[in-house]
Amino acid sequence: MTQGNPVPRRTAVVGAVAVAGVAAGCTRYGAESAPPPAGDKAAQETGLVLGKAADVPVGGGQVFREAKIVVTQPAKGEFKGFSAVCTHQGCVVAEVKGGTINCDCHGSKFKLDGTVSTGPATKPLPAQEVSVTAAGELTTGGTPETTTEVPATEPPATTEPPAQAPPPAGLASTDEIPLGGGKIFETEQVVITQPAAGVFRCFSAVCTHQGCVVAEIKAGTINCGCHGSRFALDGTVSNGPATSALPTRAVKVSGNQISLA
Repeated sequence: MTQGNPVPRRTAVVGAVAVAGVAAGCTRYGAESAPPPAGDKAAQETGLVLGKAADVPVGGGQVFREAKIVVTQPAKGEFKGFSAVCTHQGCVVAEVKGGTINCDCHGSKFKLDGTVSTGPATKPLPAQEVSVTAAGELTTGGTPETTTEVPATEPPATTEPPAQAPPPAGLASTDEIPLGGGKIFETEQVVITQPAAGVFRCFSAVCTHQGCVVAEIKAGTINCGCHGSRFALDGTVSNGPATSALPTRAVKVSGNQISLA
């Protein structure tokens, strides 16, 4: 359990989860009343190459799961991009088939323009700007503008020392992570546990079954509300249908502050 700008408000769920001393290793999507952030941080980067435009069929589309973006081509040469995160309960959509973008978790379907075709979702997929380069590659963001390079000039001499960037803010205090339990950070999409006194572990909060963000830490396990998968405080699978452990995330502890490494 993962992701810039002013530090976003964290929504935390206290329960049971593990960051060893200085390092160790951390996506649940909430209910429809509190949908997850649209797309992944990588998907919000301008110029991120998604793939070839030729791979997106006319009257269909393609899901770029890693970037959490789906691109459709409703008419020849017209490409539309959207967040691939279903607005019902935050699963990543599975496929574009039969003229709709389909989510396997609860059966929601969206049209090629992102609007809802079939519930239970009631909100459209958020738009994501995409463009096609001269080389035929699909990238995030609009078409780059041509700029004229301005020659660099020497900065004026100064006797003042250069300003130093402030240290990064901690993710949480060690006191916030209960012993034998843990805490979920939905904005960062990570979960931190404390399986033993002073031992902290961090994992991705994204369930390895179908991409929901885990819902809670309770009774010694990290629990996903979508299909019932459970993970032990060391990230390993405790109960399926998930079969893979939660990916670890590196963290460091400085005094009583825990931050992502």
